[in-house]
Amino acid sequence: RQRWLAAAMVCAALVMSHTSSVPLPAKSPPGSPVENSPAPPTCGSCFGAEDAAKGIKCCTSCADVQRAYKEKSWAWPGNNNVEACKGEPEAATALAPVSPQSVSAQRNPDVPCGSHLSCDNCRANACAWCIASRRCVEDKPWMCTGEDDHIGNIGTVKSCPTRAEVNSKRVARREEEDKARAERKVMSEEDQELCRKRAEDKLSAKQQEELQRLRTEDSSTDSASGGPTEANHAEIRRRAAAVGQAQTDPYGVLELDAEAQMTAIRKAYRRLSLQLHPDKIKDTELKALAQTAFMDLVAAYEVLGDPEKRAAYDNMGGQDQAQFNTFWEWEQYGKGENSAHDFYNGNKLISKLTEKLWPRRVVGDAIWLVEFYAPWCSACGTFVEPYKAVAKKLEEDHIEVGAVNCAKEKTLCSEHFAVTSYPMIMMVGSAERGTQQIYSQKESKTADSLVTWARQVAEEWTWLYASAVLEPLNTDAAFDQVVLSSKMLWFVVFTDGVYCGQCRTAMTNALRLSAGVAGMAKVGVVNCEEDSAQALCYERARLPAPPHAPEVRIFKSGAKHAAAAPGYMGEVLYNPNDIQPHVALRLAELVARNALNHELPPSSVASSGGKGEYDSGATGDEDKQPPPPRRPEPMWNGPDAESLPKGIAWGGGGGGAGHRNMIGGR
Repeated sequence: RQRWLAAAMVCAALVMSHTSSVPLPAKSPPGSPVENSPAPPTCGSCFGAEDAAKGIKCCTSCADVQRAYKEKSWAWPGNNNVEACKGEPEAATALAPVSPQSVSAQRNPDVPCGSHLSCDNCRANACAWCIASRRCVEDKPWMCTGEDDHIGNIGTVKSCPTRAEVNSKRVARREEEDKARAERKVMSEEDQELCRKRAEDKLSAKQQEELQRLRTEDSSTDSASGGPTEANHAEIRRRAAAVGQAQTDPYGVLELDAEAQMTAIRKAYRRLSLQLHPDKIKDTELKALAQTAFMDLVAAYEVLGDPEKRAAYDNMGGQDQAQFNTFWEWEQYGKGENSAHDFYNGNKLISKLTEKLWPRRVVGDAIWLVEFYAPWCSACGTFVEPYKAVAKKLEEDHIEVGAVNCAKEKTLCSEHFAVTSYPMIMMVGSAERGTQQIYSQKESKTADSLVTWARQVAEEWTWLYASAVLEPLNTDAAFDQVVLSSKMLWFVVFTDGVYCGQCRTAMTNALRLSAGVAGMAKVGVVNCEEDSAQALCYERARLPAPPHAPEVRIFKSGAKHAAAAPGYMGEVLYNPNDIQPHVALRLAELVARNALNHELPPSSVASSGGKGEYDSGATGDEDKQPPPPRRPEPMWNGPDAESLPKGIAWGGGGGGAGHRNMIGGR
């Protein structure tokens, strides 16, 4: 029944989008959150603070409500957010009030918690806000993923954070990390000499091992790939003269930048090691120089070929990089930090990811398979060997493999990626792409199952990156020019930044939507965390104050500019508490594709939906360039059904009028 209702909702929105006139501002139905709340009854609600055990069954005045909140040691939401207290002096309370950011705070205690779409509205109604999942729940234990994720009277966090507070917290945390590094115990001269000698012995043994290994390896495959099998003489002399650069600039030795992925590092080492191997050189003098250059190359790869060692090198910052190997030995075997709880220490195929390393590693079009785990989780310990097998099987794929220790990286796991259970497996793209796909906890976690799934996701994402378009709309000018001045049907995703699990999932599904409606409609994205988008999001679109869930709006086809439609800002496509977002977007794509197929040339009606297949639809466009590879099967993703809060009952007429924000003709 819910699916049919959802389909009806989307169809109605799309049909409306074809009208040439702008709809009049809709009058909110009775009970709507944006309608004026009724006056409180004579002995009515205590706004969530009722407690029969303490004799608090109802409240007759503002003072009663304040006393009820004080009895429960709850944060006071502010008089303006409680209808019975509007206009009266603020209550004297030692608890922090809810931040007054909401544009239209809801104050009706009879509206279910799940209907509130922002933290401020949620807290103003005595509910709790789950940071990771961006949803409002009852203020009870175990409703969110932990006390740090739970904003409410149950737990330690009482009020919603402001954007400034979030940024301040991040700055303070990084300052503490820098301070901790600066205060590390300095190595004694004896420790330093011992570690230096151990590092040199290990490196020398590795260099000789690589020299012998490549001496017997057939390099014909490298020749077949088109790359040179021998470096030119000038390059060999240059590298020999710069010997020691492996310690100070290993990236330069491997001819890579600091953002290179592990796959690129392995390929660069293989190519250069075959070019610089001294056995390829006939000239005696040049052979000796080539051996020097080759040894330096091996030394560089010893630093960058191990994800953990590479991370330590990158983290040294302004310290003496020439002493890195000595420092590394001390960290691992001397007086350094204890890393016993990191499952994948020393594994060269699995990168240990941290909040600080994330923006350096997960960049561009790189596609990552990431495990989020906790050391105390027995299932995580059991999964270590299968995950290592996965990394081995994906060694030659264009998929990077990483792991995050959630006991150490709470921000990554809770705020950024909404980890709800361990181990959690995800495919993740860069902040620029904003993609994310979660491996269902119901599926088997065998190595073969995970590898098959990861390759399917990577194939689809690679196609989407090349074929789908999400128009960036982060300024008022861009939005007006691109969306409101267009006569096409538009879907626009408003996100609360890219470090938000729900926002990433919405952007991934928006890419699929874009591919499906290419040539018929367009899809854009507004990053509301950007300074340039603040007015567009919170003044014109009147989104809830951050933190909030992503919001998708549909903008009708036809004239939408200011002269034809004053103040028009589209309509909300769905309420995430009424229908799962990925189901709503999939339905929107299906309906749009079938309703608008007359706008495509006949040859494209049965097509799979690629950007290159449609273009403008003009005759002959298909001959301008070869068509892209056929679109892989879309992998619409969202949370497992059992992990979601119970859906809100639809109102009598099936519209859920009392629980949904209506945008109407604004």
